[in-house]
Amino acid sequence: MQWLTGNSVRRVSVILASVFMVVLFWACQKASEDENAQHKRWKLTMIKYEDMRQTEDAERGFRAGLADAGLREGIDFEIVSRNAQGDIATVLTMLDAVAVDGTDMLVSLQTPTLHAAVKRSAGLPLVFMVVANPFVISSVGSGDSTHLPYLTGVYTYTTFDRMLRYVKGCIPNVRRIGTMYANAELNATFYKNELMTAGTRAGIEVEMVGVQSKASVPQATQELCDMGVDAIVQIEDNLTSATFGTIIKVARENKKPVFSFVNDQAEKGAVMAVAPDYVRGARTAAGYAARIMKGERPLDIPFGRIDKFDFIINMDAAKKAGIVIPQSILDQADKIIPSEE
Repeated sequence: MQWLTGNSVRRVSVILASVFMVVLFWACQKASEDENAQHKRWKLTMIKYEDMRQTEDAERGFRAGLADAGLREGIDFEIVSRNAQGDIATVLTMLDAVAVDGTDMLVSLQTPTLHAAVKRSAGLPLVFMVVANPFVISSVGSGDSTHLPYLTGVYTYTTFDRMLRYVKGCIPNVRRIGTMYANAELNATFYKNELMTAGTRAGIEVEMVGVQSKASVPQATQELCDMGVDAIVQIEDNLTSATFGTIIKVARENKKPVFSFVNDQAEKGAVMAVAPDYVRGARTAAGYAARIMKGERPLDIPFGRIDKFDFIINMDAAKKAGIVIPQSILDQADKIIPSEE
C-alpha cells in the first residue's frame, strides 16, 4: 500500500472498520434472533371453578411468585385465566379446549377443577392451588412425594382445633355448633368430617346440614338455627363461600354468631376468621411452576402445604351477636376490624 497517501490509508481503514461493525452488528442480530426463536414462551391456562376472594388472592400471589422466580410475563410466559362460574360442565369444556389450544401447563384452582383436570388433562403439567386436601381424589396419590407424575401444587388442610378454642373462649358455655357443607364437593365432605372430629376433641356437638345449590342455603341456615346451635362455624367450600352473605343474614335474624375460615368473611359479618394465606400459598405454587418451566419434572416436586393462617376479628359482628371477646384472644389477632359505633 505504498502507493496510497496517508489520507487514503485512513479512509480505507475507516471503510474497513465500518464494514466490520456492520458485519458484527448483523451477526449479533442474527444470534439474538436465533436465541429468541429457541426461547420457549410457556402458555399457562388457569382454570377457576368459581371466582371469589380465595381465587383472587391465589391468582395475585401466583403472578407475583412467577416474578419472584425471575420469569417475565409476555416473554417467558403468558397466562390465560378462565372462570367456570361454578359450573362443572363448563370446567370440562375448558379442559377439552386446553388439549388443543397450545397450553403448556394447566393451573387448577379449587377441588372440583382439580378433580376434573386429573381425569381430563392427559398428562399435561398441572399445578393446583386453593385445594383443601388433594388426596380426597383417590387417583392423585398417597403422599406429598408420591403422586401423579405430571402433578404438583399447594394445599390447605385447615385445622379446626384452633378455631374451636376461640369459640369456647368467646362462648364459655358452648355445647353445640353447626355448619353447612356442599354435598357435591369432595373438599366439603373432608372439612365437615374434620370439624366433627375436632368437635369431639373439644367436647362440642357438631350439627351438619348438606346443601345442594345456592338456592338451598337460606333454608339450610335456618334449619341449623332451629336446631338450637350456639354458633355457626362455617367450613370453607365453594358453594357456601359464594353465598356467605345469605348465611350472615339468616344467622343475624336468629341472633346466632358466625365464625369462618375465609379472610373477607370477617369483613362480611363473621365474628372472626382463621383463614389460610392464599397469596403466600400461591407464591409457593408459582415457584413449583417456575421449576417445571426451567426443566424439572412435576414428579420430583413434592406437594406443599399452606403454613400461615390469618386471624381476623370483627368487633362490630361480635357486638351484634352479644359476644365479649376476651383480651387474651384479642391479643392473638393479626387484624381487628373495629366496631362501627
